[in-house]
Amino acid sequence: MEENRGTFLLAKNLADIFYHIKTVSDLRIVGSCTQFTDPHCKAVSTYGIAELQNIDKKERYIDFGPAVTLAQIASMGRTNIPSVLYDAVESTATGPIRNIATLAGNICREGQKGTLFAPLLALDARLEVKTPSTTKYIPFLKFTEIPKSFVLTKIRVPVSDWEISVFKRIGPDSKLSPLSASFVFLVDTENDVIADMKIAFVGEMVFRSRELENKLIGSKLPLTDKAVSDFLVAAEELSQEEFNRNVTPPILKDQFLNLLEYNLQLLS
Repeated sequence: MEENRGTFLLAKNLADIFYHIKTVSDLRIVGSCTQFTDPHCKAVSTYGIAELQNIDKKERYIDFGPAVTLAQIASMGRTNIPSVLYDAVESTATGPIRNIATLAGNICREGQKGTLFAPLLALDARLEVKTPSTTKYIPFLKFTEIPKSFVLTKIRVPVSDWEISVFKRIGPDSKLSPLSASFVFLVDTENDVIADMKIAFVGEMVFRSRELENKLIGSKLPLTDKAVSDFLVAAEELSQEEFNRNVTPPILKDQFLNLLEYNLQLLS
């Protein structure tokens, strides 16, 4: 008997996807299939569905459809989207791959997270997911996977002016490996006081801690050497569980703390 080769379905609109989810068990939703490696699974593609390819830019946020390509995001320009998101897109894969790779494909991949996960986590992005009768909103801080029977329909990204906005990618260029990770450092100040701070480090692990960030919010600038030292100790302690849980290569922890220390010096 011929080995099962799986099922691959196409959808013209969102209603088609909901229909396939209802009628086909264990169906996987995919985009342009740049990471599709299992020929035996059952999948439906969102590629070409216009209602999932919209970009709606408002004053305080941008709504991206999940099927928006990375090239579309980059084409908006660094001054029209959060710079850490633009830099993350530009560091992802190669030009030809960015032409077809989708935003949802990058952030919803199984196992190791894609490069855009860290900036969206730091920016407090929000996911809109739907069934035919229900709409839910998932903060990125609580996002692990798309709930069963739901479809990702929108990613809302807040737009703010950060005085310090840093994105760094670690690991091989244009591809992901166990040594890959993304680092984001955002700071806003007011009257020489830290008004807000966001820090994210994402690879095989996902780390962001409001408890850590709050330790410096309200601090007067420039930071003292002791303030920086104490913050690094807290960062190591609070991130340790996440690094241990994912058996992360030790060098990544060192790189995280080094990047954090370097950027904290910008405030000293």
